Amino acid sequence: MVSGNTKVGNQSPYTFRDIDAAIAHLEAVLAADGANSLFSRTYWRKRVLQASATTGLAPKQQQRLHRLLERIDTF
Repeated sequence: MVSGNTKVGNQSPYTFRDIDAAIAHLEAVLAADGANSLFSRTYWRKRVLQASATTGLAPKQQQRLHRLLERIDTF
């Protein structure tokens, strides 16, 4: 389901109702797999940017997503 939210040129498939679960999933996968992931940094960056494009993010959610982008840069 694409909600049509746009920011940073991406569309967000998330809503304010399911974004916390999406962020938690990204945090878990990136903490566990990190650089050893099957997917490239580009893929994970795109996923985080899609989540960042969700309308109505709270400051804490934005901070969590920003930390994920920083973690991706360390792969």
